[in-house]
Amino acid sequence: MKKRTFVILCSEYPPFMGGIALWAENLLKTLTANGYEAVVLTHLTRSHKKKGVRSTREVRYLAGHDWQKFHWLYRLPTLLKYMATRKELIVVAATWDDLQVIHRLKPLFRFKIYCASHGTDVTKHVFPRKRKVLEKINRIYRSVDLFMPVSKSLDLIARSMYPALRCPTLVLGCNVLTDVFTPEHDPEKKNALRKQFGIAPECKLLVTVGRMMAVKGFRHVIMAVAALRERYPDLAYMIVARRDEPESLLLDALVKELHVEDRILFQPPVDNRELPKILQASDIFVLTSEPVYCPFYQEEGLPRVIPEASACEIPVIASTTGGLPEGVRDGETGFVVPNGDQEALKRSICALLDDPEKAREMGRKGREFVLEQFSDTSMTARILSMAEQER
Repeated sequence: MKKRTFVILCSEYPPFMGGIALWAENLLKTLTANGYEAVVLTHLTRSHKKKGVRSTREVRYLAGHDWQKFHWLYRLPTLLKYMATRKELIVVAATWDDLQVIHRLKPLFRFKIYCASHGTDVTKHVFPRKRKVLEKINRIYRSVDLFMPVSKSLDLIARSMYPALRCPTLVLGCNVLTDVFTPEHDPEKKNALRKQFGIAPECKLLVTVGRMMAVKGFRHVIMAVAALRERYPDLAYMIVARRDEPESLLLDALVKELHVEDRILFQPPVDNRELPKILQASDIFVLTSEPVYCPFYQEEGLPRVIPEASACEIPVIASTTGGLPEGVRDGETGFVVPNGDQEALKRSICALLDDPEKAREMGRKGREFVLEQFSDTSMTARILSMAEQER
């Protein structure tokens, strides 16, 4: 066992399958597989209780009635044990919020702090700007020894807002399970997948996967589908998202206004075992996210689903918002279109639908790009680079 010990702080952990949960799980597995002692301190949620999860040596599920406010208090007993008994301790936080109060113990116990950022934890404070909150975050970032945003764009936003964030940056990105997200080349199997989701074999299918929120920019694709319906009579657009958000009502109204009820499909979210099937059944993955200011500023970090689609050899069209362009090699694995540019979006869709061989080639290059930049192997190299930072 190597000398350094890593305590990973996060509020989400599998079986919950959100981005932070998968980040924490991958971090833990990589560190322990390479000889480091590592433990996750996370929230014991109702979902965990229903599934009967139990704490282990490496994952501690901690109960707490008001976790959002007092997570530091519920973690403190376990943290103090590690702080008092480990000479080379590194606390790795999923967001700055996980470091509240805890960062004040650093001068006493002399541990290192590595802090990640996944998107909203930074962008939501761009607007509205609350002075006391910004000052608090700035104090926390002053104690950080390594900043680990999911994208370069997040690093730029954070450093523009918090002058005390002067430590080095290591952009971790996100890892993709390339043995799960794989291409489906057999036409019969692909048609079978389409049948499973109620999609006709001849349909030209665009897909977006994401939260039902305005920041995802679903409306841009819906408008493009409406404009292209005469050129492509069999064009359809599937949105994979929960329908219990207000944004869903706005999209329903837009679909009705544009008379594309027969072209827009809403699919409930699926787990990671089913998601590859939806991506494999599609022709193009589209994510036209846009910055929004209500109820607070939101801008994408780097959604994991972009490299997941590329891993399935599906060409990707993404907007210039936030870290999205970092997941696409423009003109090689897909297209990057200016945010809100309908003409550029329609041109990109047409370029791929009119030239299936070009779309297939972009898909193949997309998987190569993922294996190079987002696979477990490439992520392991970055995590070990993190673990071996100079003291």
